[in-house]
Amino acid sequence: MIIPDTFLSVHEETVLFLSSVLLGFGMELIFDIFRALRLVIPHKTAAVALEDILFLLIWAGSIAAFTAVLAKGDLRFFCIGGSIIGFIVCRLLIGNPVVKLISSILKIIMKVIAWCIKPFRNIIVSIYTKFRMKFVRNAKTHTKRKNISLAPLIAPFKMLYNIFKSKRKQGDNKSGSE
Repeated sequence: MIIPDTFLSVHEETVLFLSSVLLGFGMELIFDIFRALRLVIPHKTAAVALEDILFLLIWAGSIAAFTAVLAKGDLRFFCIGGSIIGFIVCRLLIGNPVVKLISSILKIIMKVIAWCIKPFRNIIVSIYTKFRMKFVRNAKTHTKRKNISLAPLIAPFKMLYNIFKSKRKQGDNKSGSE
């Protein structure tokens, strides 16, 4: 029976812990990308929640891959603690300047994309305005036709024909009998 060697020496555990701290640094840089996206493109609460869930899934996947490759497949809690420590230290040391740098790069990229899309946007807007005017005119004439077709042919108070006839008959009968 062969027992896999899962024991680590103190040196290997120290290297593993420092590697997990570096993993935390990398996770903080990924989180900074999400923060910069939130600054450049305004998000609603649901989108922010989805981004946070996506980030946690990325972090969990990276921890799983980290433990599979470097920790011989064993999840060690000091690896998770080391990545959290690395995340916090990176956030405190370089978090805000990195977010400003990434957001300025993203703003430049957004301007370049907007400049590239501008001719197509102008074409689409011109087509939209032409069709909108046509459809607005059609909608107005359709509404007029609909209103005309719904108008009653006879006024509502004259809908009961026998009321007027019966009053005349009663009036004619009274005047004739007197």
